[in-house]
Amino acid sequence: MTSFTIIAALMLLLAIVLLLRPLLRSPEKNNIDQKSLNLDIYKQHLQELDADLDSGLITQEDYASAQQDLEKQLIIDVPDTPKESIEDKQRSPFSQIAIVIIIPVVTIGLYLYLGSPDTLDTPPATQMNSADAHANAKANKSAKALPSVPEMIVKLEEKVAQEPKNIQGWELLSRSYMHTRQFEKAEKAFQTLTELKIDDPNLWADYADIAAVNRNGKLEGKPFEFTKRALSLQPKHPKALWLAGTYHFQKNNYTTAIRFWEILKSLLPPESKDAAMITAGINDARKRLGLPIESAPAIANSEPAAVSSLSIKGKVMLAKTLTDKASPTDTVFVYARASKGPRMPLAVVKKQVKDLPFEFTLDDSMAMMPQMKLSNFETVVITARISKSGNAITQSGDLIAKGINITTKNSSPVTLEINSVTP
Repeated sequence: MTSFTIIAALMLLLAIVLLLRPLLRSPEKNNIDQKSLNLDIYKQHLQELDADLDSGLITQEDYASAQQDLEKQLIIDVPDTPKESIEDKQRSPFSQIAIVIIIPVVTIGLYLYLGSPDTLDTPPATQMNSADAHANAKANKSAKALPSVPEMIVKLEEKVAQEPKNIQGWELLSRSYMHTRQFEKAEKAFQTLTELKIDDPNLWADYADIAAVNRNGKLEGKPFEFTKRALSLQPKHPKALWLAGTYHFQKNNYTTAIRFWEILKSLLPPESKDAAMITAGINDARKRLGLPIESAPAIANSEPAAVSSLSIKGKVMLAKTLTDKASPTDTVFVYARASKGPRMPLAVVKKQVKDLPFEFTLDDSMAMMPQMKLSNFETVVITARISKSGNAITQSGDLIAKGINITTKNSSPVTLEINSVTP
């Protein structure tokens, strides 16, 4: 307490001395002749006019007019009167009193009101505990203030309802729907987006992708129409090329599928995993045509995966708190999807609630498309869901398990517990 008081007093004294120093000087006359000052200003303006005339910035008429204006102003500014001196006025004693008395009083008063003088007498350990408690309370308050994902989605929905042409709001809302696996709502959001922003190939490709997800991976119909729209805007759009090739593969048009995928492959780094995935799809199509397959490119910093033997095993169960919310004949889906990349399932197991708990195995043989195999991705998310409607698309009221992110090379079994309800 004593040390703090002494240091504060010395600093306050130093501040007062620095502020008083200029006020304690004796007043001086600057002896500036006002008439001479005005004449100097006139001469300066006249020199500027001469320079503008010489450089061609003004005409002779402009010069004469400006000169006449200056002369009129000079008559006003330089009257035929005695010289005036601009003199510094004597400093008021009140300013010195204010610095010496008022400033210290106000400073101390503000500290007593806004500061924490009690902490000067608090032991260090207590101070630390108090600070930690304050920090924790602030952190808890901030955490409570953060809205949940469903709350943020509701706010976004309210925002776009009030501002139906807010493109950024619709983009955020569509991504939020995809993140929460509300694919049907996401498709409707993309429909609105593509009406507001009709010339964005990225939006059309994403629209096609989500529309295919809502049709169990089938690209026929609207998804392919959206894909063609993306390609018309950007002929070498990677995602649209991939979707176009997939569409033709599903239609058994293997030659056309190869053509689209070859274009896509030429856009990718030769040693990338994406290039290897596309090559696998091309080879599958060539094999179906009876053509020789291409050698797969070496993947940088990666070991060749044993595709045929890769599988993910695990067990799925239903939490006791939700048994009354599921019927024995409700459908149970267990599926894997890429952690990063398309949301389409890579492998799916389909059973019923009456089979719970049960063990499952996911492998490449369950792939919906040749380039969408488990072995083509380093990390995948494994999850399970109970659907009353039997629909492959998540709906409100479905019972779900929290997804588990694993590497495809990890052979350790996973355990899934269906323990929450989709909002």
